[in-house]
This record gives sequence, structure tokens and C-alpha cells, in this order.
Amino acid sequence: MAMYGVTKTALLGLTKALAAEMAPNVRVNCIAPGFVPTRFAAFVTANEATKKSFEDKTLLKRLGTPEEIAAATAFLASDDASYMTGETIIVAGGTPSRL
Repeated sequence: MAMYGVTKTALLGLTKALAAEMAPNVRVNCIAPGFVPTRFAAFVTANEATKKSFEDKTLLKRLGTPEEIAAATAFLASDDASYMTGETIIVAGGTPSRL
């Protein structure tokens, strides 16, 4: 689990560093998704007890959807986010930080 935290922290730092390097012509932001059931995560959703355990850890008491992550991505790519760079948006249903 320690290596997971290290790699997540590295991504946050990379986002800040790239934003500083690429500004002002390129915006760099990061999305930190919560648990989203996909084929990659089938080991969790295949077991109802495990799935419920993940759901119970979120304030919204459910797992996210790929569409919700895509919506955050679309926002960051839009002009609505034109004054954002070097930021991390957490899309995790209120799940406490895993760092």
C-alpha cells in the first residue's frame, strides 16, 4: 500500500510541475477518481459484500460511473475551466483520501 501512496503523490507533483512548465499556453490538470466499476475492477463488483464495503466508504453510498469521470474530464477540457491549471479534481463521492 505504501507504493500506491507514493505513486499517487508523484502524480500530484507531476501535475503541478507540468502546469508550471507548460504555462501559459497549455493547461495541465489531474482527475483523481474514486472507485468506478469497470472490467479492470470486476474483482470488486463480482462480490456483493466487497462491493457494499466500497460503497459504504463513500459519503454518497454508491460507486461512481465512467460517465461521471468523463463529465469531469469534459469540464477540464472546456472553456469553463480556462482559469484552472495545476489542480487535481477529486471525483470520488466523498471517499476519504487514500494517501
